[in-house]
Amino acid sequence: MVGAPVFAAPARIHPAWSQCRAADPDARIAGCTQIIDSVAKETAHNKLAAYVNRAGAYQAKGDYASAIADFGKALDVDPKSAVVLVARGAAHQGKGDLDAAIADYDKAIALDKKNAAAYVARAAIWRAKGDGEKALADLGEAAKLDPKSPAAHVARGAIYHARGEHDRAIENFSEAAKRDPKHAAARSGRGACYYAKGEFDKAIADLDAALKIDPKNVAALINRANAWRGKKDFVRAKADYEAALAARPDLAAAKKGSEDMAKLIAKVSGDAAPAGVPPERD
Repeated sequence: MVGAPVFAAPARIHPAWSQCRAADPDARIAGCTQIIDSVAKETAHNKLAAYVNRAGAYQAKGDYASAIADFGKALDVDPKSAVVLVARGAAHQGKGDLDAAIADYDKAIALDKKNAAAYVARAAIWRAKGDGEKALADLGEAAKLDPKSPAAHVARGAIYHARGEHDRAIENFSEAAKRDPKHAAARSGRGACYYAKGEFDKAIADLDAALKIDPKNVAALINRANAWRGKKDFVRAKADYEAALAARPDLAAAKKGSEDMAKLIAKVSGDAAPAGVPPERD
């Protein structure tokens, strides 16, 4: 999902502008509110920045209704801002209002047909609504508009992977990794495809790379655990399931995987024990 933009501080500095651009959402809301309370004294650019920055802070806190309201006020200042429309679309998406999100992305694209982020964002909605073909069409356009960004290829790879078209998915994840070698999702996605194809060594190599970039990538940990399991390396598989479970204690797949590996490790140990010597129990 597209994140909210943070607008730069204006040339004429209000004392609260440093807060209005703060990383901490609560501090940003407080600073931007001070500016908005005296917004009549501000230039149009400053008004827009204050509303957008506060909206982004609300969005970061999960208060999508307040974010949408502030993005609306920003659009009152500049109705033709494609950037703000994309940001409001993301807030609608976060709230679960997919039709409203598409409406904003449509408007953004109508205003700026070269806005690759709008196409990527709209593709995510089409996919959520089950229309993979429209999603792929939007992602194809985004990939042409922004030849340096991996985002469209990662999203296309995910769609093809979900369809079981693993070779096409690998092509897209490979292109994304070429565009950005440090993109964890590109390596993790390709690794998942290799795992699905039974190419466990290739899967592990990609998942190792993904986890070097993002050690807490739970999907990569689960997929690498599955690959180790495929290679019958149950100890390493168990370690990865447990790492995933530490990051996500509610993840049923990690819990079951860890339990399954514990049973298999105990069975292997029992089978290897000399006759008449029972395996050790916890």
